[in-house]
Amino acid sequence: MSEARSPGSGAKSGAADWRRLRRRMLLGILALLLGVAAWWGPEFREAAALSAIHGAIADHDWTRAESLLRAGIPVAPKPSGPRARAAAAQRHYLLGRVARRQRRFAEADRAFERAAAIGWSAEAIARQRLLARAQRGEVRAVEEEISGRLAEGADDAFAEDCYEALAEGFIDAYRINDARECLDFWSRWQPGNPLPSFWMGVIEERFERPVMALEYFTKALAINPRDHESQIRVARLELDMAKLDDAQRHFRECLEARPDDPRAVMGLADCLLRSGDRAAARDLYHDALTTELTPEQAAVALTELGQLALEDGDVPRGAVLLDQAVTVDPRFTRARLTLAGTLLRLGDEAGATLERETAQRLAARQRRLAAITYEMLSKPDAPELRAEAGTILLEEGFEQEGLQWLEGALRIDPEHGPSHRVLADHYASLGDLDRAATHRRAAGDAQRPGTTVDTGSEAAQEHGPEKERPAP
Repeated sequence: MSEARSPGSGAKSGAADWRRLRRRMLLGILALLLGVAAWWGPEFREAAALSAIHGAIADHDWTRAESLLRAGIPVAPKPSGPRARAAAAQRHYLLGRVARRQRRFAEADRAFERAAAIGWSAEAIARQRLLARAQRGEVRAVEEEISGRLAEGADDAFAEDCYEALAEGFIDAYRINDARECLDFWSRWQPGNPLPSFWMGVIEERFERPVMALEYFTKALAINPRDHESQIRVARLELDMAKLDDAQRHFRECLEARPDDPRAVMGLADCLLRSGDRAAARDLYHDALTTELTPEQAAVALTELGQLALEDGDVPRGAVLLDQAVTVDPRFTRARLTLAGTLLRLGDEAGATLERETAQRLAARQRRLAAITYEMLSKPDAPELRAEAGTILLEEGFEQEGLQWLEGALRIDPEHGPSHRVLADHYASLGDLDRAATHRRAAGDAQRPGTTVDTGSEAAQEHGPEKERPAP
């Protein structure tokens, strides 16, 4: 007699079978998902990282973009696997683009070379190098090609790069009307982009119109409140215009975003010093000296600390700090003049006379450079002005800037004899006799540009000695 089955036994057995089947299905799906994650996970992570990188580039936050890019670059020069190589090539390319937009051209070239070596588009790299030529001062040679690429229908990112490179090139070439036209077209195409307003502010600064410059930089900052460069310039102009509360606020906001930016540290120190908080200002100048300063910035910080020591009655300490400032930047006239007065108080009349005479000579040349810059706004194609500026800069030790000015003169007039004469003398002093001979033949009988300056002329008095070196 067969065993009797309870009425619910079949249903229970079926339910158990279903549970086992469902478990197997879930385990299979999980295994499949794990396999997909193992295969596609790195791509998903790289896509998310690139989204953040492109966001930083769109915000013109170069520091963040560079940090994100470097974080994902593999150690191996040529990663294995097509996906890894493509990701690394794109990162090197974007790193070059970010460096180029910050005018770090040698670094950009190295990044582009690495991108090309692992397979990035040669055409894309060629376009970036074309834009770098415009930024470097060769805008006359490349503007037609860049305009042609824009007319062909470039994507938005490359179009932005084109407009900025052209505007920057026109400004550096003192073709201000062309720069304004470029920026006007760009701002109408992208009204929500802060860069056209930023570069208009740069133009107004070059014309020494601080009120208009502040208006444009403020507009750029309103469009993008995270635009660090615009905020720094707003703060500095507010400080120059004695808007100390506004300047302090903006410098503090800059420091919150980038605590190691020496411009923000020193700007806030200047604000506090002018507000009467000498102790806090002194601490910040010391803090600034622990950051990566240019020689010019370091000399300013040391000079302020030296002045504070003098005001406290510590003349020997003041002399030491001022001497350090002159050592760091021998061309800083304010440091030399203050040191001259300090040496006189210490009884060193010969040292004081030497510092004062050197400062007066430097100030006269700086005034001449400022006058040349102002004159070039109405004469952008005058090679003699560029040659004279380049000569002064070379003689004062600014080799790179001086050569850029002289090369700019030769781009305007390849047969400009005085420029060739200066370059011949320069390369001969370096022992590069072949290049010296080439320029000497091109110079013919031409003499060096006249650099005699009138320390008491009206033009010299109008442009003070504390101007920055003019951009070539």
